[in-house]
Amino acid sequence: MLKKLGKIVTNNFGLKVLGAVFAVIIWLAVVNTADPDKSATFSVPVQIINDEYLTDAGKTYEVIDNTETISFTVTGKRSIVETLTSDDFKATANMENIDDSMTMVPITLTATRYSSQLDISVRDTYLVLNVEDLVEKQFEITAITNGDPAGGCFVESVEISPDTLTVTGPQSVVDLIDSAYIYIDTDGAEETLLSDENVFLTDEAGAEIDQSRLTLDNSEVVAVTSIWEEKSIPISFDVTGEPADGYLYTGLDCDADSITIKGESDVVNSLDELEISTFQTDITGAARNVTAQIYLPALLPDGVELSDDESPTLEVTINIEEIVTEEFAMPVKNLLVTGPDEGLSYNINTEDDTITVKISGLQSDLDSINANRISGSVDITGLDAGLYMVPVDFDGDYGTSAEATVSVTVMKSE
Repeated sequence: MLKKLGKIVTNNFGLKVLGAVFAVIIWLAVVNTADPDKSATFSVPVQIINDEYLTDAGKTYEVIDNTETISFTVTGKRSIVETLTSDDFKATANMENIDDSMTMVPITLTATRYSSQLDISVRDTYLVLNVEDLVEKQFEITAITNGDPAGGCFVESVEISPDTLTVTGPQSVVDLIDSAYIYIDTDGAEETLLSDENVFLTDEAGAEIDQSRLTLDNSEVVAVTSIWEEKSIPISFDVTGEPADGYLYTGLDCDADSITIKGESDVVNSLDELEISTFQTDITGAARNVTAQIYLPALLPDGVELSDDESPTLEVTINIEEIVTEEFAMPVKNLLVTGPDEGLSYNINTEDDTITVKISGLQSDLDSINANRISGSVDITGLDAGLYMVPVDFDGDYGTSAEATVSVTVMKSE
């Protein structure tokens, strides 16, 4: 049986081998015709790993020459290639593998599917870097206000928290920074503003610096912008006490009749006048002018201040004048006599047809009195015959006081 089987196998052996090879060739041809090879191009971003290798060494980097994305060609069976997307590939660059020149890191590209059935062709296999020292620098933050507040209002102050900024980044970028700013919109503002503001960095020429490679310890700060109002209000004085006997308060002189104040709008608007009343305006017992330097800030209510161009002191002179007495010769003809009773007559007893009038007052007032224009009256109604000294009732005011008596003889009529 075995001999017969061996004879069958070895009979025409060459033809049988040739037939088998031909069958394989035909199978391969059929397979390749049905599922031929195909190539496709993909691009994927390069994932950087272990970048702390550089940062721990005080370095920072920037990917240059557009090498952060890698393009490659994949060849394989059409049935496989046509199912692939960029998500089926992964490109990594391990910073620990950076070259000695600190400029290039090899890129490893792998397929996450069908890796053994694909041929991958990559042209650029390195991530190209610009590596610099990592530096840190601190800046003061400056507030800039934009816009005009409401009428009568102005920006009194801006408080920033925090008011400093620490910037970390490549030395070439950090060295460009000249200033750190925040911008606050105050257009139409009429009360204090509380806002969160972004920090901007500028170079020496005022151009804004890109912050994409920088780390800011505070990229946003809180700003309190005090909006105050300014207005002018009149001033008045409360003069207290009485001067010494024989003296009179005649008014005061001041180098201003109003002051300009500033403060929160609600506080400023509640104040329409400043009445000045201090121990310095007390004239009790004064026998001469009282001069005072009034310190205005001490008299203002809480929340109100003097404007910047307003003097803090006010000079006041309280005028105290002496009361003097002078005698005037009033013409008798200016004296009106009322009375006497029926059956009586009278006679004014004078030597020169004048009456002596004593007038007390300020010297300036007495100097303006014309004796010939002094007039008055006496009433002798109800007096019997006899000699009387009758007080004169003056028409109008003369000085602070006017006194006179006239000698009148009342007689029975014949």
